[in-house]
Amino acid sequence: MAATRVLYMEERRGQEPDPCYIREFDAHVIDRGPDYAVLDQTGFYAEGGGQPYDTGTFHWDGGEAKVLRVAKEKGVIKHVIDHLPTADAVHGVIDWNRRYAHMRMHTSQHLMSGLVFRIYAARTVGNQIHADRSRIDFQPANFTAEDLKRIEDECNVVIASQGEVRIFEEDRIVVENKIEDRALMDLVPASIRRLRIIQVGNADYCPCGGTHLRNVREIGRVKVLGKRSKGKETDRVEYALVPGPEPTSGGAA
Repeated sequence: MAATRVLYMEERRGQEPDPCYIREFDAHVIDRGPDYAVLDQTGFYAEGGGQPYDTGTFHWDGGEAKVLRVAKEKGVIKHVIDHLPTADAVHGVIDWNRRYAHMRMHTSQHLMSGLVFRIYAARTVGNQIHADRSRIDFQPANFTAEDLKRIEDECNVVIASQGEVRIFEEDRIVVENKIEDRALMDLVPASIRRLRIIQVGNADYCPCGGTHLRNVREIGRVKVLGKRSKGKETDRVEYALVPGPEPTSGGAA
């Protein structure tokens, strides 16, 4: 079975619609399971890297189905649906409010992780993104209330700068020389020699397969809610986002 083309994984070159902002697309079903469909291409995000899956709908001539969950299992992207399409040609529509909330959160997670590494030399060792709030685990860390305020302020200074978010590919050896100890590169299989990079202004440079904003201004504002100790030298920082602007670009593929 051929691999699914993942539309949002393309490099960001100024194309319209931007790969991460595709809200709907046409595809063909190439495999079916008891409760899932595999497509030749998709704009839906499969859960991973701390980012939740997308939801939405499939439409075809004479019917439609709800996309309840999207998972990647042994390299296969499975769209779990409430009933199977009766046609091979389908039109996918992503729940944009959910997706865009995750994009804002994931981009802000990169921003905070990059700044905390630069200021406190604390690595991100875990994160979980939600639509309304998110968390990042830092190590080594023992943040004071003043530290948390500084982290919030530094994030919002970068957001106010309206820096561009770049998405591009780079050779693994180049990434390893640039990344220092910021990311857990040993988790990326050695067989992968080209990596998808997310660069958030001057604040972060990190390999990632998630969906991201085009500009940090879309984040809105970061509000740090507090921290909890998660063991020796590990702090979990929780934060929310003040609503930002609705993106002006979107479209079909």
